[in-house]
Amino acid sequence: MSVNRAAAPGENIVLQDAKTTGNGKAIAIPSSIRHHVFYIKGNGVIGAGAITIETADDPDYAGTWAALPSYTDPTLNANPITVVSSAEKIYSYTGALIAVRARISTTVTTATVTVTYRGH
Repeated sequence: MSVNRAAAPGENIVLQDAKTTGNGKAIAIPSSIRHHVFYIKGNGVIGAGAITIETADDPDYAGTWAALPSYTDPTLNANPITVVSSAEKIYSYTGALIAVRARISTTVTTATVTVTYRGH
C-alpha cells in the first residue's frame, strides 16, 4: 500500500489513479480535518466496479480496514459506491478520522476509476 503524508485542509489527494484493482493510497488525517469528501470518477465506459471508503487507526495498518458508514440517504451516500461510466459521484463523511483509503472492492472492468480526497 502506498502511504502519503498527512492531508492538508483543502488539498486534493488522489487515492486511486486510473486503476482497476487495489487498496490505493492510504493517507493520515490531521485532527483539525472533520469534513471529508471523496470524488469517485469512472474513466470511460465501466462494465462493473465499486469503491469502498475505509478507515483505520493507522495509515500503515495491514489488517482489515473498517468501511465508513452512510449517515445520509443511502441512495445518495452509499458505501460501497458503484463506479459509473464517464461520471463522477461524491461520498461525504463528517467526523474525526485518523487514516482513510478508497479500496476497489469490486474490480473495475472495461475502463478505470480515479478517486480524489479533499478534507476541511
